[in-house]
Amino acid sequence: MFDTPSTSNEFDKYDEPRLHMERLLKAHLVEFDISLRILCPLEKAGIRTLGDLVNQTAKGLRKINQLGRISVETLEKFLAYHGLSLAK
Repeated sequence: MFDTPSTSNEFDKYDEPRLHMERLLKAHLVEFDISLRILCPLEKAGIRTLGDLVNQTAKGLRKINQLGRISVETLEKFLAYHGLSLAK
């Protein structure tokens, strides 16, 4: 009567946490409440989505012109709020 997935790795279209995370990582940073002081340097560096951001390291972000320690700490807090973190 009901089809069951043949393997446990098969995609489940009703896996809401996974779908939510996929949508979240594709979201553009301008959709969030991040100051322009931080958004502009990220944009110039080609970091436009949340997925782009989580692939960065704190050290790498600090190398971006006009992004300092406080800006990176702000981004880390922002990501933690959304259950995410920077790459190690």
